[in-house]
Amino acid sequence: MEVLDNYILGITDEINLAEENESLKLHLINCEDVKRIIRKRSRDSHKGTYGRIGMVSGSKGMAGAAVLNLNSALRSGAGLVKGFIPNEIYTVVESMSLEAITSTFDENNFSYEKFQKEIIEYSSVVATGSGCANLNNYVDILNYLLNYFNKPLVIDAEGLNVLNLEKIKKHKQNIILTPHYGEMAKLLKTDIEYIRNNIVEKAVEFTTKYNVYLVLKGARTVISCPNGKTYINTTGNPGMATAGSGDVLTGIITSFIGQKFSIEHALIAAVYLHGLAGDIGVKHLGEYSLTANDLIKYLPNAIMSV
Repeated sequence: MEVLDNYILGITDEINLAEENESLKLHLINCEDVKRIIRKRSRDSHKGTYGRIGMVSGSKGMAGAAVLNLNSALRSGAGLVKGFIPNEIYTVVESMSLEAITSTFDENNFSYEKFQKEIIEYSSVVATGSGCANLNNYVDILNYLLNYFNKPLVIDAEGLNVLNLEKIKKHKQNIILTPHYGEMAKLLKTDIEYIRNNIVEKAVEFTTKYNVYLVLKGARTVISCPNGKTYINTTGNPGMATAGSGDVLTGIITSFIGQKFSIEHALIAAVYLHGLAGDIGVKHLGEYSLTANDLIKYLPNAIMSV
């Protein structure tokens, strides 16, 4: 497993791991996998065909996270995307994500009745946590989603930082967690070196215990599913180590789930195309200058290539 971990960490990409590891149900994601997932659209489809995406993200000082969530979901094919955002960032989000729907709330007088109508009842999938660090009542919002939203729920960033793992042991909905190594270490109340040591086994152990989907973000992102299948992504580059890159991935994942891909397929396609957009972007901009917005810019090229 030491050789495999080196590959995941991007230390030795030259290692030949083309064959699946049957004992771990391990597979390297390649272009052919994604080609089988991304399908042509029906001629008689409409915006409702491609999902109602709910995003509970952003806070004062972190409006960009909400914008990146919304725009990446739209750019990856979602039909309807709604952001549920605090009043303080409305102007920024509304002006930078023109095609998204926005619904605002007063952080100091939060209405769960409005939340129920605008997000719980509206959405076919919800993502939350991106840029929510400055929301005073965010833990309550997340717990409300865990208690009352019975469709797929993607939890990122601040959602992971405040998540009580005991609350997801008896969950009924499909839950997708998208931590980087630091967030994963905090979830497990350990240090990053513990995560780096036998990454795949740690991911499989976690998803089996909590019956969730895990996207463990790193130099080689690992996807682990409750059925024991594990995937290692083969796209991406160091230029993607930039603020907002994870917010873009969350948007793409949520979009594909909303478009009725199976969750396993949505994660495979999202992670691969996210990395591929970064690889295309680097060819034009270089690793130093790549930003999260560039990932959205080159996402259409990545999708068209498959």
